[in-house]
Amino acid sequence: MLTKRFFISWLLSSLLMFLLSYVWHGIFLTDLSRLSYPKALFLFFAAIVYLMIGFIVTKAMDFKVFDKHLKRKPVLRGLIAGACCGIAFFMIATVVGVSFSTGSKLENMILDITWQLIEQGMGGLVVGIVRLLIFEPSIDLQED
Repeated sequence: MLTKRFFISWLLSSLLMFLLSYVWHGIFLTDLSRLSYPKALFLFFAAIVYLMIGFIVTKAMDFKVFDKHLKRKPVLRGLIAGACCGIAFFMIATVVGVSFSTGSKLENMILDITWQLIEQGMGGLVVGIVRLLIFEPSIDLQED
């Protein structure tokens, strides 16, 4: 359901993951300096992609697989949903070959998947915190 809480958590998680990606690839790894096309174009496309990733992470919170043990724990649910999305995005990026890494050595792959777990996990954590902080009676009272 697309509610105020959904939109706020979607946009905040997307923004956080985009900023984390920029800090990781632009400052720590200096990958952005090696781009062969304009940095502004990359950042524009990255912003669009992170809006898509944030949407998926936010929707993953509603997966029924979490209902049994995590129904009343939105922060933990968000962290786990985000981490699961991080693994899925890592696998997609690996298969498609979209990565900044200089090779497909095991060490690089472990670093990449660890970063995806952290980045999308933090995005999911934001979704969980927003769900905890924003009460929407039409939804929250139906869950009881």
